[in-house]
Amino acid sequence: MGVIAVVGGAGFLGRHVTVALERAGHVVRSFSRRTGFDALKADPEAFRGCDAVINLAGIKREAGSQTFQAVHVDLVARLVEAMRRSGVRRLLHVSVVVARADPRLPYHDTKWKGEEIVRSSGLDWTILRPGVIYGEGDDLLSHLALMIRAFPVFPIVNDGLAPMRPVDACDVASVAVAALRSSTSFGKTYDVVGPDRLTLRAVVSRVAEALGLPLSIWPTPVALMRIPVRLMESVMRHPLSTRAQLAMLVEGLDGDPDPARRDLGVGAAPFTAERLRPLLERIRRRVPFDARLLSAPKPARETPSILFWVLLSFTTSAVAFVFRHAPDAWTGMTASMGLALAGALASGSVRRRLWPTGFGIAAGLAAGAILYGLTGVAVLLLRSGWPGWEVHARLLYALRGAHGCLFVAPSLVLIVLAEEAVWRGVIARFLMERWGRASGIAAGAAIYALAHAATLNPLLVAAALGCGLFWGILYAATDSLVAPFVSHLVWDILLLFVIPIVR
Repeated sequence: MGVIAVVGGAGFLGRHVTVALERAGHVVRSFSRRTGFDALKADPEAFRGCDAVINLAGIKREAGSQTFQAVHVDLVARLVEAMRRSGVRRLLHVSVVVARADPRLPYHDTKWKGEEIVRSSGLDWTILRPGVIYGEGDDLLSHLALMIRAFPVFPIVNDGLAPMRPVDACDVASVAVAALRSSTSFGKTYDVVGPDRLTLRAVVSRVAEALGLPLSIWPTPVALMRIPVRLMESVMRHPLSTRAQLAMLVEGLDGDPDPARRDLGVGAAPFTAERLRPLLERIRRRVPFDARLLSAPKPARETPSILFWVLLSFTTSAVAFVFRHAPDAWTGMTASMGLALAGALASGSVRRRLWPTGFGIAAGLAAGAILYGLTGVAVLLLRSGWPGWEVHARLLYALRGAHGCLFVAPSLVLIVLAEEAVWRGVIARFLMERWGRASGIAAGAAIYALAHAATLNPLLVAAALGCGLFWGILYAATDSLVAPFVSHLVWDILLLFVIPIVR
């Protein structure tokens, strides 16, 4: 076989498969939306002169015309028909190890329907069913590394014991080349998975070990993850997780590596910290995160002492006055935080770090989802250890008063923006510049919590301390106020309007 058509050749796995094919001496024709190929039409003329077709087309979420049905089922039917009309008989179809008939899970179900079309095609077909794939340019390692570097606590789906066998993208590509060349693989379906059967918890732990970072893994009910995952899926071009991926993490991605190894002579490498380190190092160079956050040198001094003391005095006094004397706390906070924001914007470093970036927004959305999950865990603990916590929670919700959404929505954005600009952009920054990152973050969070003591609500003080640490670490890790602002706003919206912690 000389000329191979690769549908989905510009994607993560497609790039690895293309390299492996070219190294094996094949001529590759890569087809994808990025190269102008309309996969949903599958023009048979595109395959004229090809010896085989590899179908890698797949999506993890639906967007517009790119639905699971369109990409996983209709496209496969059109590819099969285009191959018949162009005289190409050899088809290598890449599916997923969890594919099965289940209308409740559209991703799994449509992947299975695509496989069934291939099996009944009458072509010389082989189906490969990879599990979770990692490698340069992947989602698994890059997203895990981002989350582990951002915060030392990792909320894992349920108990984190779902089984999986991570497989290197290079090994998947090698299996694809071997299967393409082997007539014994005709009419067979192979799981393409790694040799190690691990739990999701073990996978996360090995990535943390490879990064050289301590990590505490917290079990988190899947129900608490569905809302932030859906939110990320709705607003991010490349979400850290999708509903389809969450469903796979719940059940696991296990498989049998022996048939592929026996028939094709290709084994997969183990998922070890030693093998992951060079991959993670290459990922680190592309992501503006400081993996040595707490031990890194002090930031350069940019925050004037006078600005620190003025904003600290004004903000703490304003919070005390508003919560103890103002007839409407929400209106009082909006007005006082507006003045505090104006003061914070006098600092050039604050203005510079508020400039929005795609990375800052994505990191903030992910952090907001994580913090919401951690809040859910905290609520479960409070219910068993502090019977009176709901009284204090209801008092917090009462602060909204009778204001409508037209007032609350913009005022919430203003308050959150001001809090991050003042508490992280000026106060925590000032302390980090003089005491170091770890001490500055801790002191800034403690002062943030003490400022909320004027509310006489111990639940709010505890939340301010925990969130102050979280947002302080996020600010220091990204060197941007965008990520903590987005995280803070997402967290407030989820708690106040989407799923309140008390009814």
